[in-house]
Amino acid sequence: MNTTLLAHLLKDLREAAVIWQIVAVGIALLLAGLLHYWLRKRKASSGGQLKDSLADRRTRVQARIGWQTIALLLLGVAYWPLSKYMNTSVIQIALLLLGTFIAVRLIVFALRSAFTQTNWLASFERWIAISLWGLMALFVTGLNIEVWEWLESVKLRVGNIKLSLGDGLLGAVSLLLAILAALWAGSVMESKLMKATTLGLSTKVMLARAAKAALLLIGVLLGLALAGIDLTVLSVFGGALGVGLGLGLQRIASNYVSGFIILLDRSLKIGDLITVDKYYGKVTQINTRYTVVQAFDASEAIIPNEMLVSTPVQNHSYSNRNTRIKLAVSVEYHSDVEKVISLLEQCAAAHSRVVTDPAPAAQLVAFGADGFELELYFWIADPENGQGNIRSDVAREVWKNFVNAGIQIPFPQREIRIQKPGHLQNRENATLGLREDSESQLSNKHKNAL
Repeated sequence: MNTTLLAHLLKDLREAAVIWQIVAVGIALLLAGLLHYWLRKRKASSGGQLKDSLADRRTRVQARIGWQTIALLLLGVAYWPLSKYMNTSVIQIALLLLGTFIAVRLIVFALRSAFTQTNWLASFERWIAISLWGLMALFVTGLNIEVWEWLESVKLRVGNIKLSLGDGLLGAVSLLLAILAALWAGSVMESKLMKATTLGLSTKVMLARAAKAALLLIGVLLGLALAGIDLTVLSVFGGALGVGLGLGLQRIASNYVSGFIILLDRSLKIGDLITVDKYYGKVTQINTRYTVVQAFDASEAIIPNEMLVSTPVQNHSYSNRNTRIKLAVSVEYHSDVEKVISLLEQCAAAHSRVVTDPAPAAQLVAFGADGFELELYFWIADPENGQGNIRSDVAREVWKNFVNAGIQIPFPQREIRIQKPGHLQNRENATLGLREDSESQLSNKHKNAL
């Protein structure tokens, strides 16, 4: 692309040869549209289905830039023979427009694959699009050389290093593009690993995190090298980082190491029901620094990984997900205990969440002050779905069956007698008389003994 592309375009528009360029661009766009339509129709007829969000985004991007990419290739093929016989300013501008459009779409796709969609990401995408279209306008108008010369004339000093503003911007763009490519490659690798059926979930998470960290490190080093920064200076940073880990960052480093230990030994998995310290709930996330435990009230506890390694953890679903639930019941003494036990076991076994092995069991545990005290035990295989709800369901079913069978649940009863004051005085007098008689009899026995 030359710096006088706009002038060439204005000149070509006054000549008849421009018709051939317009025809070439039109034919390329038409063929690209038809070919893209045929490819999409063929893919749809093959029964291809989307399996994850990344594949969904990839398909949408292909649908949006597919025909532009085909048109770019066709115009690129047509450009070389036509440039030998005529000016090709129209084709060059079409190539610039298509290339810029494709670049914007690809960068946005890479950003959305690497990061969650947020407000700052949307703003960043808009600025990237504005920058790329502005850069394309500079090429078309021929101002790119003047702008670059001005950027090169502005000198910056960073320590003992003196560089131009243009070199700084070029280095920053190179670094950002390298990091973005590394993040996109990491997201693609994570998507592929999550589809693997031969690996456990914890192993897949660990490998995905390690791969993303390695790719990010490679991207940063490559970006720094493209920016013209001597990588030997990083040895000083590495030494300072080592001192920092030894002094102030040792707890943070311990959490990261503990995270990899948890993922490697598979002591905890996503979906496990655990109790650690005062926290009880389901493991929803295992990150390299912390683990998220969600309680049944939807509250989430962020637990440092070091705590999960250094303190005892009760994993309710480590080797067996079955969880026992106890329901205490009391019945009156005139009730048939054997019938009550049978009804309790039937009520628990009728619930869909109660497992059959081991089967529900009821026991007579005590003779209480008001009646028989029994306990019903049953097991469930999905404790993450809640225990209070199934305990309530079984208790309601027990009550319905007790009512139908005429079984009474006892409650404390006390007898209270209210007497008149005269009766109380007579009772006291009678008590006093009995006491005097007893004392007189004891005195006579003592005298006879002497």
